[in-house]
Formats: sequence, structure tokens, C-alpha cells
Amino acid sequence: MLPITDFLSCTDPLDEFDSLSYHQTHYAKTYVTGLAAASSKTVTGIAREVLPAQGDRALNKFLTEYDWNEDQLNHERLEELQKHGETRWSQDGYIVIDDSVFQRTGKELPGAGEFYDHTEGEPVWGQDLVYAFYTDDKTSYPLAFRQYEKADDEDQDNEETKYDLSREIVTELEEEVGVPADTYLFDSWFAHDSDLIKHVKSYGKDWIGPLRSNRQVTFDNEEMRVDALEERIDKVEREINEETYKIWTKTLPISKLGEVRLVIAEKVTDEGESNPVKYLATNKIDAPSGHLIRSYSYRWRIETFFEDSKQDLGLGGCEVRDSDGASRHWHLQMLTYSLLRLGPESSVSERLVSKASSLRAQLEHGLKETIYNMFSWVRDQPDHDLDGLMEEIDHLFLHSEGSL
Repeated sequence: MLPITDFLSCTDPLDEFDSLSYHQTHYAKTYVTGLAAASSKTVTGIAREVLPAQGDRALNKFLTEYDWNEDQLNHERLEELQKHGETRWSQDGYIVIDDSVFQRTGKELPGAGEFYDHTEGEPVWGQDLVYAFYTDDKTSYPLAFRQYEKADDEDQDNEETKYDLSREIVTELEEEVGVPADTYLFDSWFAHDSDLIKHVKSYGKDWIGPLRSNRQVTFDNEEMRVDALEERIDKVEREINEETYKIWTKTLPISKLGEVRLVIAEKVTDEGESNPVKYLATNKIDAPSGHLIRSYSYRWRIETFFEDSKQDLGLGGCEVRDSDGASRHWHLQMLTYSLLRLGPESSVSERLVSKASSLRAQLEHGLKETIYNMFSWVRDQPDHDLDGLMEEIDHLFLHSEGSL
């Protein structure tokens, strides 16, 4: 059984979502509460730990059978985030494009296959999602995703690549959602796709991404690998965000990208040791190199999202074998993450934990506060017997508001 405290009040915006009926809203609240607080993030686990979920069959039907539009739910989620100053997006924000592999064992899971996992450094069996993620100085949250599925050998020509899916997401964000952020951030894998970069530029947006060391550049009328160029230039030490970097920058022709700004940067530690060299490229020709390095540091926020969501919010724990049900699970997980980002605006503890780098700390803090508040409340009720106390705190548990 899970006591419903501040987090349940955070689910109130769902009451206004047109994508969900009155009874479906109850099941959505049950599910996102389970993703936030249940020890097991599966349908069975949530049904067991959140009262009263009416059993795993009811929740499974909510995911796989009942008529609601997860894409509309996602757009309503993003609209709700724009109603709050702490989560409202702006032109100064960034959109990060990246993918993550969830290592699984089930052979029948939707889109399951063998994918290269850069965190493991080897191919693993699992599911692969391509995400767009918004971040700025005050907030971070996912925007949209697509699942990448490998085609059968006989259908290779019709396979949608991760590059194709990322361009679809950009189109959705620019033409349907209208995210105002001016700059897209890529890792070296997505920055390798010149068509994706051209697609971003077609909407008048900027981009920043690292080059692979073997990317060809033209310097002093000579074409060479970018790592060979790094050996020929002299970098200058600079302080950026209280960190020391050795930096060299110039606008150069780069293969498949044309004239772009290249920043070669090497971070120096306190011990005088250097980190691996980064080769950042961008169409922001006139931007200071310090601005480009600071901007690209925001890309790390999506890695934190993946880590937090896998460990604490059930991102990789869906066991639904229906593809539509799995998609709904991932949409509800994004909703859970966003509701935790919002939090109760009047809560002092929420303001304190909002600066935490990981949602794990936020969840642990909320649980401790919940237990403390419940014990304090019981202590202040000396005239009640046990049955009376249980009746009084009954409102702290999630109640059924009907059935589908």
C-alpha cells in the first residue's frame, strides 16, 4: 500500500486532459503513482502496491485495450508544463536528440532486438528509443520519442533508421508542438548525419555537435582528419565555468557539413592532466567558444534523464507485449517525470530538492517527509483509537472513482 501525499496532488492536471475520460484519468493517476513510488514498475507490481488498482487485469486493459490517444496526452502534458514558470520553455533553451537502449531478456517484447549499447560498449538484447529532450537553466524534461526497430532481412530497404526517426521528431516539434528553443544538441553519432543537420537548419534553428576524430576538414587548402589537425595547432588556455580548457577555434569547411565553426577543446584537471579532446562543430559561426562549450554541456541532462528514469521510474521495465501498450507505458513514464518536475509549488521541501541533480534524491526526500508528516499527525491525535486513526488517514490512500 502506498500513502498518497504531495505526489497525488501533482497529478491533478490530469483531470483537465481531454485525451482521458473521467475513469481513465483514475487509472492514469494510479499508473503514474506506481511508476513514481512502487518498488516494481510492472503492471503487476503497480496493481499490487497502489491501492486500489482493481488488479493487474484492469491496468493492463487501460494500457492495451481502451480508447485513448497517447500522442494527444503527450501534447497536453507539454501544454501543462508551459503554464508554470519553472517549466516553461524559451528560445534560450536547448533540444537534445539522443537514443537509449534498455537491456531486456524477453524475445517477444515489441521491437526487441540486438542493439549496440554505448554505456556497455557492446551489443545487447533490448529495446531502443530515440528521444528529444528539452533543457535550460531552470528545468529539463522529455519532449517526444520514437521506437527504433530493426527490420527483417527481407525488409531491409523499408527500415526506418534512427536518423529517419530523429528527423520525424524534429518535424513534430517544429510544426506541431512549436518548441521555441533555438539550438539542437547532438552526440557524435547523430551529428554524423548531414541530412538531420540540414533538416534542423531548414527551420532556422542552430545546432552543436561533436565530430568523430576521423572527420575530414580542410585547413590551409589541405584536407585532413580533424585529429590530425589537432596535432598541428596551438591551443590557448581559458577559464570556462570555473574549469580550465585548452581551446582552438576557426571556421572551416568540413566534409558533408560545409563551412562551420570548429572548436577543439581539451579540459584540464586540477592535477594538470588533460581529458580526451572534443571536436565541436556548429553553424553558430559568430558565437564565442566559451558559449559553445557551456551550451554543449547541457546535453548531459538527457543522460541524467535516462539514468533516473531507468533506475527509479520504470523506463526500461515495461513487460507489456503489445506495441501500443508499450508506447503508452513510455508516454506515461514521461508524464511521471514531468509531474515530478512540477511538484507542489507551495512546498518548501520541493524548492530545496528541485536543485538536486537526480530525481532519486527527490524521491527519497519526499518519502522521508511523508513518513515524518504521518507520524507527526498521529502524535497529535491522542484521543483517537486505532480504528479511528485508520479511518481519518484513509484519505491518504488512492481511492477508486469507478471502473472503466
